[in-house]
Amino acid sequence: MIHILLLLLKIIGITLLSLLGLILLIILVVLFVPIRYSLNVEADQRVEARACVSWLLHLLHAKAVYDGTFGIVVRVFGIPVKRIPAPEEKKPKKSKEKQKETKRARGKKAEQTQDREEAEAESGMETATGETEDANQTESETKTAAGEVACSGSDEAAVLSEAVASGEDKRTEADRAADTNGEDAESEGGKKEKMSLFQKLAQFVRAVRAFFSKILYTIQNICGKIEKVKELIGYYTEVLKSEEGQRTFALAKRELGRLLKHIAPTKLRGSLTIGMGDPAATGQIIAIVSMFYPIYGNNVSITADFDEKCMRGSLYLKGRIRIITLIRIAWRVYFNKDVKTFLHMLKREENEA
Repeated sequence: MIHILLLLLKIIGITLLSLLGLILLIILVVLFVPIRYSLNVEADQRVEARACVSWLLHLLHAKAVYDGTFGIVVRVFGIPVKRIPAPEEKKPKKSKEKQKETKRARGKKAEQTQDREEAEAESGMETATGETEDANQTESETKTAAGEVACSGSDEAAVLSEAVASGEDKRTEADRAADTNGEDAESEGGKKEKMSLFQKLAQFVRAVRAFFSKILYTIQNICGKIEKVKELIGYYTEVLKSEEGQRTFALAKRELGRLLKHIAPTKLRGSLTIGMGDPAATGQIIAIVSMFYPIYGNNVSITADFDEKCMRGSLYLKGRIRIITLIRIAWRVYFNKDVKTFLHMLKREENEA
């Protein structure tokens, strides 16, 4: 029984050690196996470019190509996983029989629309005749009604004359009352106009005072903000001139140089011919390109064409990037004491609180 337990523990230990070793191997491979990249560009009348990125003997491989159109292919173990752009599906062409059927259907629809228009025109004629007959009947009815009104008009005339007389008496009384009310309103209106003038003057004075008070308030705010900005500028200049700041900038400069040196291509060769059509413009371009001579050195030859306007050449570069190197640079910057104190000094609000 004990022998079986020991055997099981032995198997479990071996499996755990193998898993740990596999994980450790994967970590070491990721850290130390470099990511390789290459770029090949050719330009004469049009530009053609090819870029490749691979890792672990092309276990992971990505390729980008530009020759008028842009495309990317990503492969894992040589099997394409991602393609950009995706292949377009071709639309099936219509056969001749389907085209004939569509023409027949269109002809039937046109005949149906013509029949509908003719039926609507006939119904419109019938409605027009019915409306004329109705108009004749209404005219006869109005004539009979007018005759009846004429007969009864003589009886109602006397009553209307009496009503008009009584209305005139009432109007005269109302006009007198309105005249008296108008005089009172004019007297009160004069007083109100005088009061309104004083009120308008007071409102104008208040508005002027409020306007100038706002201007003074804004000027005070602007002056306060300018003083705060001056204080901040003075504080940060002192921080930058401090010993911690100087050592931090020196460290950043040194590590940035190491990073660029590590990322820079290990192989570089190319040739470039530049011509702008104007000798003066060509000379200016050559002067600008020659400023980057410390970067490309003798690996790239540049020639000027002072006669024609052209831009042709070729470029090939190749390099590698290791993850462990990037982690080392980040580790030295992040865990440096001067960097920590410098960042703490930049956080002025937290320090004051």
